[in-house]
Amino acid sequence: MSWFSRNRHWLLLALVAVTTVLAVGTVGVGLVAVLAGLAGGAGLGAVLGDVALVLSIAALLVAADVAFVLAFLVTLARRASLPSLPENDRVADGFERAERLVPPLSRLALADRFAVSTETRRERLKERYVDGELTEVEYERQLQALLAEADDAAASAGDQIEADLAAGGDQATARRAADSGTTSTELESDAE
Repeated sequence: MSWFSRNRHWLLLALVAVTTVLAVGTVGVGLVAVLAGLAGGAGLGAVLGDVALVLSIAALLVAADVAFVLAFLVTLARRASLPSLPENDRVADGFERAERLVPPLSRLALADRFAVSTETRRERLKERYVDGELTEVEYERQLQALLAEADDAAASAGDQIEADLAAGGDQATARRAADSGTTSTELESDAE
């Protein structure tokens, strides 16, 4: 991990502070310049030109400030260790919908952090059976469905790992292709 990666949040916080100070300073200096121009008898066109220049510079600084604040918050969210999050289906579903609407949010994996684990779902099912909400047949059927779902998820994760391992030899070729803008098959045919 590089120094920049480890200290990204501090760098972004410093950029937020600098752009905020520059934006406030620009507005302050611009206000003084406009008032001085009005008091000095400058023409309306010159004063409006100063106002437009100050506002455009301030708008650029505020836009940069907002971008740095958002990047800082995303970096903090990624660094946050949240081991004891409550498992909640509604919250997980809400984050899943938000991740579908705003794809960059999926990099935070908040839906996965709030998702109810298979163990918790099994415990809830067992409690419902013990409380008499489910018959033995319903309990066994739902338990089998839950275990089958967990097995499918584990199998698909295993398949993804195997695919990643199988593609390991092709990663360098794929990386070169992505860097050069060509396809990996074109690179392989060029190598032959």
